[in-house]
Amino acid sequence: MRADPILREVYRIKDELDREIGGDLEKLLARFRAFARKHPERMVRQAPKPGKRTGRRAADARQGK
Repeated sequence: MRADPILREVYRIKDELDREIGGDLEKLLARFRAFARKHPERMVRQAPKPGKRTGRRAADARQGK
């Protein structure tokens, strides 16, 4: 299974990242957040589900206003 060159590259990057953060999940998440702030154009936002209210009106509806 590891003979595939793409998988070898993925595993190499995973191992390198693990060494850099020392297996610390908080460091990994902080790194992801920093990347997201630096490159917001590369982030994907999930579209709201049809019929689901979002924004100010939804907040008002939840509070009974």
